[in-house]
Amino acid sequence: MDYLANLNEDQYAAVVAPIGPVLVKAGAGSGKTRVLTLRIAHLVNHHKVDVGHILALTFTNKAAKEMRQRLKPILGSKIQRLTTGTFHAICVKILRQHIEGKLGHYTRNFSIYSGDEQEQLAQQSIDAAPEVSPEATDVNDLLRRISRAKSRLQTPKMLLATAENSNDSWIALRYRHYQGLLSESNAVDFDDLIQLAYRLLSEHEDVLDAVQKQWRHVLVDEYQDTDPSQFSLVRLLSEPVGARPRSLFAVGDAMQSIYGFRNADHTIITRFQETFTQATVIELKTNYRSRQPILDAAYAVIRHSKSVPPMQLNANNQARQIDKSVIF
Repeated sequence: MDYLANLNEDQYAAVVAPIGPVLVKAGAGSGKTRVLTLRIAHLVNHHKVDVGHILALTFTNKAAKEMRQRLKPILGSKIQRLTTGTFHAICVKILRQHIEGKLGHYTRNFSIYSGDEQEQLAQQSIDAAPEVSPEATDVNDLLRRISRAKSRLQTPKMLLATAENSNDSWIALRYRHYQGLLSESNAVDFDDLIQLAYRLLSEHEDVLDAVQKQWRHVLVDEYQDTDPSQFSLVRLLSEPVGARPRSLFAVGDAMQSIYGFRNADHTIITRFQETFTQATVIELKTNYRSRQPILDAAYAVIRHSKSVPPMQLNANNQARQIDKSVIF
């Protein structure tokens, strides 16, 4: 198969891995995008998977676009039936199609509020409070706490039940008020897209069944940057159905996690084998960007990490032969 040509041993093993839960631990510059896109091609060409049954989740629109561009020469017109997009974009699709009559008063033409609109609602919620926040919480603090709760799939009721002090309780009550204002306006914020999609799928078997029949194979790029709500969504979408095994292909590297400020949890990728006990794990250790001295220096910095098992990378032969006079 031409699309498998020129892959190194580890890349080849990842692309042709058996269908099931698969984690590809891809070091920097190791060709993860190539592996991810060729995995899709392999599902279609070797396993005869209908392109329409494949869902590829990314963290940026740019990554989704690049994936489609790489696949077009291989899949041809079939590419039109492939679903690729960010977590939030895919959740919008699910909600637009299924939310009406399922979750409160929301209709399929709900609005998605921008940051400014969220701030206005948060300020209304603060102004409506019968008492001042014990810690003088402002709009940004409130929105940050609400976002963190939603990333953990915590409702206002759950947040209130776990409150440890008066300020936590105040935040939970403002969260409830804020959420009520959104619902009254048939609106959602950015974090709601994933939280509501998860609720819709977990609370309505007919919706989950329809979505799982549509997307039977789930692939995730930059898995190290998932937050708990995204992880829960992926786990739900890829659940085995009948005799059909879980088909989940995740690519990432915990050392490259950059979205902690957006509630990402890098331990999710390190617990992949605990979560999916039959998982196949493949490491991509050949780096195609840097020379060995650079890789060795990087490893010397991270090798003592206790939270994330470090992976030592090796420069490919071409990188090793770069003129030593080059200053970097």
